[in-house]
Amino acid sequence: MQYHYGPVDRIDLYRSDVVVRRTGQAPDTKEKTRNDITWFSKASRRRLAFVAANTMVDFTTMVTLTYPGEYSTDGDKCRRDRRAFLDWMRRETGGCEYLWFLEFQKRGAPHLHILTDQLYPRTRPEEKGLRWRVASTWYRIVGSGDRRHLAAGTRTERLRSARGGAFYAVKYAMKMQQKAVPKDYRNVGRFWGHSRNVKPQPQQTLQCTEDDIRGVLEGWEYGPTEERPVYKVLYNTREIFDAFLDPDLDQTPQACPD
Repeated sequence: MQYHYGPVDRIDLYRSDVVVRRTGQAPDTKEKTRNDITWFSKASRRRLAFVAANTMVDFTTMVTLTYPGEYSTDGDKCRRDRRAFLDWMRRETGGCEYLWFLEFQKRGAPHLHILTDQLYPRTRPEEKGLRWRVASTWYRIVGSGDRRHLAAGTRTERLRSARGGAFYAVKYAMKMQQKAVPKDYRNVGRFWGHSRNVKPQPQQTLQCTEDDIRGVLEGWEYGPTEERPVYKVLYNTREIFDAFLDPDLDQTPQACPD
């Protein structure tokens, strides 16, 4: 949906990014037809990158799920498999947060990555047990029947840092071009999704004008030109705005500093 630009009313400060909110925005009412998804669009990639960069959930473990040599080319099957695995993961952990995203291997098979906040085991026996449970569960869900797939169809690994998973997802989203779905693959559906609490929430809201924002961003190499409105999402600018806040003041100021 396209919007007409209105005057800036406020900004929402998230973990890494800043979102510009405007008043008087009217949606474009031109009717659009929703077609089947045939690529990972630029807009969808940007939304994934925003969620990954700004969620307050720290992911600690990544699970990668692949299919055996023979696999369905119907995305509905992959979707059912993904839901079944996520259901198992929630039961296994007693509740967890997650962010998943889809890509396709060169052979055309779907390939799932799942980031979760569940702590990775610290001992070797516990690590082996987790990997076996993941592998055997996925093997059963997809109805593989290929023992080689049981041994190599999944990967479970500890992330190197608290924000490592988020950075990985951002990198994945932004490096992707508008990658086409394989020609014989249908019903691909969504390329990514997450549990409820992964959704980013603003940590602060500041009442600002567009001139206020331009003043804060003066000298920023990615700042908008005078001919263009301030971008809706100002990526990686949270620290720039924080630098303009007096640390002795209340952390929910009502106006941008001069």
